Amino acid sequence: MTKRVLLVEDTEDIAMLVQVALEDIGLQVYHANNGGKAMAYLETNTPDLILLDIGLPGMSGWQLLDAIKGQRKQENYKVIMLTAMTDPANRVIGKMQDVDGYIAKPFDIAQLKQIVGEVLQS
Repeated sequence: MTKRVLLVEDTEDIAMLVQVALEDIGLQVYHANNGGKAMAYLETNTPDLILLDIGLPGMSGWQLLDAIKGQRKQENYKVIMLTAMTDPANRVIGKMQDVDGYIAKPFDIAQLKQIVGEVLQS
């Protein structure tokens, strides 16, 4: 069965790059460019992984993650933060939120595929 990834990224160029890279390794990718679209997708879908940008318009990635966990407590989503915000404060927040990994922008496509593959297999 094909694994599904919810990609929440507001920069279209980055989203296209990530989507093509992940589809290249056999994953099905749904792209949402904001928190509202991501929440709407999650109403009827359960992805195997959420790739989540921290710097989203309107609602940060952390706020979206809180909303997802609040509405879908029974789900144990695997989450990788895809972000340019790699400062220690964001990593501490990530540990408190139980995120499964970080991919720093700009990123290497091979690294992206490797980290996503490792998280999906864990």
